[in-house]
Amino acid sequence: MLTFTDTAVKKLNKEGLLNKFSISVYKENKKINYFERFQNNNLFYIFSAGKPIIASVLWKLYDMGKLDFEDKISKYWPDFGKNNKQNIKIKDVLSHTSGVSLSDSLPDEDYTDLNRICRWLENYVPETKPGERIAYHEVTYGWILGELIERVTQRSFEENFKELVKAPLNLLSTKFVTDNLTGYPLEVRKHKSSNLNTIPMIFKLFALNKIPLISGTCISNSNDLALFYNAILNNDKWISNKTKNKILKSHVKGIDYNDKMRLVKLGLGIRFDGEIYYQRGSDVSEMSFGHTGLVSSIGWASLEKNISVSILNNLLLSSGLNRYRLNVLSSAIKKDLNTMEI
Repeated sequence: MLTFTDTAVKKLNKEGLLNKFSISVYKENKKINYFERFQNNNLFYIFSAGKPIIASVLWKLYDMGKLDFEDKISKYWPDFGKNNKQNIKIKDVLSHTSGVSLSDSLPDEDYTDLNRICRWLENYVPETKPGERIAYHEVTYGWILGELIERVTQRSFEENFKELVKAPLNLLSTKFVTDNLTGYPLEVRKHKSSNLNTIPMIFKLFALNKIPLISGTCISNSNDLALFYNAILNNDKWISNKTKNKILKSHVKGIDYNDKMRLVKLGLGIRFDGEIYYQRGSDVSEMSFGHTGLVSSIGWASLEKNISVSILNNLLLSSGLNRYRLNVLSSAIKKDLNTMEI
């Protein structure tokens, strides 16, 4: 008997909107075996769907009393405060309101050198005052927070991630740089609708040269990403309820000046955008949060229904077609969860 998700996958395949993909679902702290037919162990670049994973290192450091989200970044990284950036707070970067959002002035050759990126960030003249407006931090988000984490702890971002997030949550396949132990992610493919012509080659070079950019180069599989969101909902031993209440609260709402003037609602490292999480009809009241990644992947969770979902693709679509693709899949998953006995 075909389920809603079977039908959705069949439909998208027929329309040529799927290449390699993987789906994982948890409900009420339990993995739903039915969806394992759509799951594989392939590694994917999840792009900005990894932003909450970056943020989660800071969530843990906050939990441990090592920092406060209200702290100014210059407290730990004095040179970052140059050129009127001294008042930018950690929460401003987590909510994309720091005014350090664009990377147009960074030379292409500097993308492979984190030291040069740090100097560039220190000399950056912000577009706006902190907290003044929302402007999506496509790559500056990970660069700023990654360096901040190293300054706070005197340890590398990767060391912090492994100890504070990867190990306690058993995220066996999630990483920010390729290695010989767990292998390489699937090659990124570009659909004819996408104008991201250079992305497949750029990410192939990142993989071959083992370059960790923190922003954008997060690698994972669908089970790890769904497990991560399940932990936010259900694992009180990992992060406290106090911290959850802090991060899972709307901190800013308004027009995103870097994202086609879309109306967004943001927590600390996560998004509450109903349109992105495909809340339709009776689902509108549902409290869903998560993050998408470069018109291909998504991880999201529902506080109300205690479900965690990840949908990973290696085929880059146009923004409109990707929203359609993820809407078809997410809606089908919700319908199946509503009809099956868990």
